[in-house]
Amino acid sequence: MVFGTFPGFPEFLRFIVVISRRSRRAVATLGLAGLAACAGTPGGGDSPATASAVPTTVEAKQALVRQRATARWDLLIKGDFDAAYQYMSPGSRQTTSVESYKLNIRHNAFRAINMESVTCDGDACTVKLKLTYDHPRMKGIVTPVVESWIVDGSQAWYVYGR
Repeated sequence: MVFGTFPGFPEFLRFIVVISRRSRRAVATLGLAGLAACAGTPGGGDSPATASAVPTTVEAKQALVRQRATARWDLLIKGDFDAAYQYMSPGSRQTTSVESYKLNIRHNAFRAINMESVTCDGDACTVKLKLTYDHPRMKGIVTPVVESWIVDGSQAWYVYGR
């Protein structure tokens, strides 16, 4: 991808920047995480009673993300895409409509997940799992899935991106 030339400079001084697909995805994910952080209400919109439930340790954040990721996948396996959409970060929901989300999800294909690990670095977390799903020509395909999650206040949110 060529970002452009600088007017007024000779052609031989033109610079070309090439960004790999993986790098663009990483930048997009970080941008969505930033949007999600900015889109949330101060304190995560929680009442004062739940403010004390804000996870402060890495282990508490990992447990929260593990619970939310498992609940989201349970909904996807059941086919409840509207409820699964609510697990997306506020920033992800601003950029992706529920209709668009439902069009990009495979219907009646997911069978099971096996949660492998949850790692958190600050408020950004990575979930690694094995997904079992069906394809029209093959049943029981197991594939690794890596998801990005953020912890905002006392809640964990799935960062939707491609």
